[in-house]
Amino acid sequence: MLVHSADSMGTAAVYSRTRFVTAAVTVLIGWLFLLPFHTPNPLVRWSYDLLQLALPHHDYTDVAIIYLDEQAMQDYQIKPGQTWPRSIHARLLDRLTRDQARVVVFDVTMTQPGEAADDAAFAQALHANGRVVLAGDKVPLPGISLGYTIVPPLELFETNAAGWGTAKLLIDPDQVCRRNLAGDPQEPGLAWAAATVAGANVTRNESLRLAEERWLNYYSSARPFEGSSMTYTNAEASPAGFFRDKAVFIGGKPETLARGEITDVFGTPFTKWNNRFIPGVELTALAYANLMHTQWLSRTGLIGELILLLATGVIAGFGLFVVRPRWVPGLALLLVGLAASGSVIGMLSSRTWFPWAIVSFAQLPCALACHAFARREPFASPSAEPMTVRDGRPEIPDHAMIRCIGEGAYGQVWLARNAIGLYHAVKVIYRSRFGIEEPYDRALRGIQKFMPISRSYEGFVHILHMGRNDRLGFFFYIMEAGDDQKMGQQIDPALYAPRTLGSELRASRTLAPRACIELLLAVTEAVDRLHQHQLIHRDIKPDNILFVNGQPKLADIDLVTTLSAPGNASLIGTEGYMAPEGPGSAAADVFSLGRVLYVALTGKAPVQCPELPTNVTAHPDSGLFFELNQIICKACDFDLQRRYSSAASMHADLQKVSRRFAK
Repeated sequence: MLVHSADSMGTAAVYSRTRFVTAAVTVLIGWLFLLPFHTPNPLVRWSYDLLQLALPHHDYTDVAIIYLDEQAMQDYQIKPGQTWPRSIHARLLDRLTRDQARVVVFDVTMTQPGEAADDAAFAQALHANGRVVLAGDKVPLPGISLGYTIVPPLELFETNAAGWGTAKLLIDPDQVCRRNLAGDPQEPGLAWAAATVAGANVTRNESLRLAEERWLNYYSSARPFEGSSMTYTNAEASPAGFFRDKAVFIGGKPETLARGEITDVFGTPFTKWNNRFIPGVELTALAYANLMHTQWLSRTGLIGELILLLATGVIAGFGLFVVRPRWVPGLALLLVGLAASGSVIGMLSSRTWFPWAIVSFAQLPCALACHAFARREPFASPSAEPMTVRDGRPEIPDHAMIRCIGEGAYGQVWLARNAIGLYHAVKVIYRSRFGIEEPYDRALRGIQKFMPISRSYEGFVHILHMGRNDRLGFFFYIMEAGDDQKMGQQIDPALYAPRTLGSELRASRTLAPRACIELLLAVTEAVDRLHQHQLIHRDIKPDNILFVNGQPKLADIDLVTTLSAPGNASLIGTEGYMAPEGPGSAAADVFSLGRVLYVALTGKAPVQCPELPTNVTAHPDSGLFFELNQIICKACDFDLQRRYSSAASMHADLQKVSRRFAK
């Protein structure tokens, strides 16, 4: 007869439960390394950089780069900081016209007039060639810190060129350019404009320009066009016909710069090994070659990466507990090899890459640590898994749940009718969606702290009741229903759609500057009241500003928690609105307020801050527009010493601007 001791049975049960805990933690670790998705963290950057070594090398001869380098400046007797005479550009352009170059790209800004005769000669050369693309310039706005706009080339040149584009580069925090910026909704990027003139297939459908994020293919080389690069002097001395059917890129700066000039060199995925930097014109040429030959790289996308990291997290979390302890290191190395080789195969077959380093250097170490800890220490029994809600409708006392009107990562919002026929909104937060207990408990504590003050100020969404159902694993709170987008408080439950600032901006794109002031005065005061009670919001964005009887109110308050040091709060928020130091402080909420004002005022995406629309000077309220932009720049400053320290300070500046322009 076999007998199992109580200790052995308990240990087996603990290990069984630990597998689930390890898998959940490993998956969450992988997902956290994807945030923020559009600002690659070191593991994502390393994944991309190392995969560049596996790409096939291409030595294309259809691209030529002509440098405005130090040697050329000496040959033409041009001093540092001096603008190149456009007569020299006109002479070179005439030569390229005779050679029948496919496209000529001046990665040199020409927004200011020069010598009249030189400008006329260059304009005539542009017209004669008919295939020249010029660069727009990033120009700061006078008296506005951090504010800038993109201006086109001089009108004389723009009307004679085949096109122009923005010469901005998307540079990651380590000063490496990894993505091809195709421009914004208003203007194309310089590489896209050049590829359009050259007849690239992808550019024939303008809707594809911003349809995806394109990552640069460096062709396994730090400088793939080094063999076809030359100084300006060598270009003029090259044999006739040398540039036939080539894309010719002209740009760069000398190593010796004049005082105040900005450097034009950037890192590549190979810089960390060879310590070599390249000028911006080479990056533009690289992006052009990717577009012409349809060889840019694509990332798997947020949903695909979440699924892949879910699979690798589950495999690592469960797999290490299945094999014998002495085989665990070998299994871990095997998983590392599979992640890396799978990424290489996927990239070579479809030019799609996956951040495999998250698996190798985040998920697997996490799973190994949990496995080692479980082998040494007994775990307390975790609480039982919550039951699912019957028919998908949570049971809320004295309320008929009509339909779900919104869903987020951790819960749902339902339109409900109470016993006397009044409509309310009910937010239901599910424990199972958090994966671990602490964030769920923190959200519950946040509501408990906020509810007593929710009706103390009109700028808060009023919490009418709160409850919890530990058996089914959720808590809920009942709040006043927001206005319908069309009918206000005349709610038709079949058609009801809540009116938020997000829905307003989706309908009209921007708000008038005076409407922005009124809105932000109300919201900053609400946030200040929240901070006075030692609470923070953590996810201020347009969709979380709800209108009730026309009054803007701070909503989605289950994310409210206590003030803490920057970065100490849970990393909850929305990309573009989240402060760079992370949530937790009053200043982090102020950063989000600044981004909300920026989006409402300009109609641009939050990550484009502080870039302004090209027609801002023609705005009927341009003076007020610029005043508000100064407030935005201060609220969104990455330096905490220069940012508003409180919502009250931002509110005070808004009041000053409001009074000044009310006169």
